[in-house]
Amino acid sequence: MSATTHSAPWYRQFWAWFVIVPPLVAVVAGTATVIIATQHADSLVVGDFQRVGLRYQNAEAALEAAQRRGIGASVALPAEGGTLSVRLHGAHGEPAQIRLTLAHATRGQQDQRLTLVRVDGDRYQGRLPAALGADHYLVLEPADGAWRLQQRLPAGATRARLGAAEPR
Repeated sequence: MSATTHSAPWYRQFWAWFVIVPPLVAVVAGTATVIIATQHADSLVVGDFQRVGLRYQNAEAALEAAQRRGIGASVALPAEGGTLSVRLHGAHGEPAQIRLTLAHATRGQQDQRLTLVRVDGDRYQGRLPAALGADHYLVLEPADGAWRLQQRLPAGATRARLGAAEPR
């Protein structure tokens, strides 16, 4: 007497799927993770750390130079896009142009870099293309980088004071 066993095909076996499904899920999840990571790259990570470190040291020296020279500024920002005005005081050397960077706190693509020109004495003006919708860091420096002023600017602010207090 011979015993015949009829087993179900492999795809109807529990243990076959128990072994196949977890690696398959891992491959799909890994692929999805790679796609998301490449499409939404983090702009906060910088590849050249040495250059960033040197820039940081230069920025610190420029901040100290502004403090030693008693340089300060009053900044008037338009509520919407328009003319931005800066009034400098202290021993700033009266540069013909100054750079103003409005750096977004976390998103580099929202940074705005402006060149302000001297209109008279210690007053500089430039055009702000768009209103600031979030907190920014305001950085003010001459083209040669001899000094630097910076301060956090809350969303919606239309005035800011940087550096040393204005003499009375």
